[in-house]
Amino acid sequence: MQLFSVKKTLGDSEMSNQQPEPRRIYESIAVPFVWLVFLALWLFYYASSFSILQNIAVILLSFVVAGVIEVIVWVPWAMKQPDRG
Repeated sequence: MQLFSVKKTLGDSEMSNQQPEPRRIYESIAVPFVWLVFLALWLFYYASSFSILQNIAVILLSFVVAGVIEVIVWVPWAMKQPDRG
């Protein structure tokens, strides 16, 4: 009598073999570094001429832009993955 059965689906075998392209990985590493460089340049050269609220808005907006770039990089790859549900 078998109490538990292991069901191997097509998605399980394919998911382990499908690695993202190295370009996507490099872009995911580069985006935070570019964001930090932008943030440092902004704070050193431009922040003094704006109010604290405007500086907070610029930082938050730049963070959102970095997040959108990451989504644009990874969503096409994720849409190609088999449904694991």
